Amino acid sequence: MSEELSTTRDDLAILPTHSIVEVAQEAERRVDAIIKIKQIALKVTNATDWTDQQGKPYLQGSGAEKVANLFNISWRIDEPRIETEDDGHFTYTYKGEFSLAGRSVQVDGSRSSKDPFFKKYDYSKDEQGKTTKTEKPLSAIDKRDVKMAAMTNLLGNGVTRILGIRNLTWDDLLKFAGIKQSEVAGVHYTKDGDKPPLKEPKKTNGKTEKEDSKLISYTKISDIKEYPAKKQGGNPSYRIIGTLEGNEQSFWTFDTKIKDLAESEKNSNVLLVLEFTKSTVGDKTYLNIVSLTRSEREPGAEG
Repeated sequence: MSEELSTTRDDLAILPTHSIVEVAQEAERRVDAIIKIKQIALKVTNATDWTDQQGKPYLQGSGAEKVANLFNISWRIDEPRIETEDDGHFTYTYKGEFSLAGRSVQVDGSRSSKDPFFKKYDYSKDEQGKTTKTEKPLSAIDKRDVKMAAMTNLLGNGVTRILGIRNLTWDDLLKFAGIKQSEVAGVHYTKDGDKPPLKEPKKTNGKTEKEDSKLISYTKISDIKEYPAKKQGGNPSYRIIGTLEGNEQSFWTFDTKIKDLAESEKNSNVLLVLEFTKSTVGDKTYLNIVSLTRSEREPGAEG
């Protein structure tokens, strides 16, 4: 074995000393450039441009478009390919070419209906009043949601790869953009693949009690209703109808900015990041909106 290594070494062309120094200097310049690119790219994003996917930062379509515009990245994306399995589950795959400063990379982006994120459920109560959750059939999954997610994967992969900033960490986001992991909407699954259930609100002698922790989900807006103030000089309240795990729910707010955003995205099929708390008054439970922000749109094929 030592003879083989020796022979291989003898066959190598030995670089002159000045060439080795130049290679080292060029490598150092590239490292500095990558750090600078990472700093600039992350700085243009905010917390709503990211998702906490099982503990890792995941760049959404909105963030990828911001970074692409900043660096003038162009792309060409083919029509998506859809593959259907025997059990009816399907996968969308996009292929694209991303270009920057004369360099191009080929990238794929896929998403499957098997992803627990797309599961939908029916809820019912038994004779004891306990709520049970039953998974809806595969036909309940919106194909457009899966298609959008595949496009998002493609954009995130393409932009980070062409810039050489893949495998980002929460330390990177905090250092270069001031974004904390706690500020980012999260998607986490239990061992069996289902989303963890939301915590039930506590009841204390019929009095209102708000949850200490904020709950985060994704929703689409289907309707908005305004209710006049109960007291003279007070502010009206807004009942925003959205989806929560595949079912319509009523969310409440007094914030006109939240109402305006919901109004602009009503029936648009755009996913919004919804942060809310639960409170109880007697036997009634209310979902109170803390914040509502855009999540991701399905971008055009050209950038």
